[in-house]
This record gives sequence, C-alpha cells and structure tokens, in this order.
Amino acid sequence: MEIKNSLLNNADPYRLDMDQAARSTQNARLQEKRNGAGEAATQTEGDRVSLSTAALLHTAAYAEAGKAPDIRREKVDGLKALVESGAYVADSRKIAAGLLKDEVFLAGTLDKG
Repeated sequence: MEIKNSLLNNADPYRLDMDQAARSTQNARLQEKRNGAGEAATQTEGDRVSLSTAALLHTAAYAEAGKAPDIRREKVDGLKALVESGAYVADSRKIAAGLLKDEVFLAGTLDKG
C-alpha cells in the first residue's frame, strides 16, 4: 500500500524519512573525518539497534509475564461457574480504579525510560 500526502506535492513521507536518515549518517561520517576518526571509525562501525521506549516496555512486560505463576485452575473454575450461573457481578468502580492504577504505573515507567 502506498500513501501519498498531497500537501507535500505528492512526496512520499517514507522516502523523506529515508533521505533524512541517509543525510544524518553522511553528516556523522563527515564529522568523524573532520575530527580525525576517519577510516578507523568507519571500519569498526557496525550495525546498531535502537528500541523505542514502547518496545522496551513491551519486552519488560513480556519478561515479567513469563515469571508469573501458572494458571490457578481452582480460581478460574470458580469464576467460570459464577459467570455461567449469572451470580457474578463485576464492580465497575474497582475495574476502573485498577485500570487507572496500571496507567499511572506505565506512565511512570515511560518517564524513566
């Protein structure tokens, strides 16, 4: 799928990002040569990976989830029976409070990253 922005005279925004990245790399190499790093720095330079804060958070969450205990079958079966019988009533205020608590925690985690 190709997306074009008519406000930029049909410029491809993905291409603009690639051009900017190429210029940035070229400028960095020119700066290295000016600083005397030259060939040695260029030869030792390898591939690099940069992760966004969201990706780092996802990785941490996945690792923590892996540490969680297995399913507590007795609890699941009990709740399933309550739901099927119609006796289970969700406390929407408690659910909302839990969601807000999670959001505050995640926001604090993102600020630290």
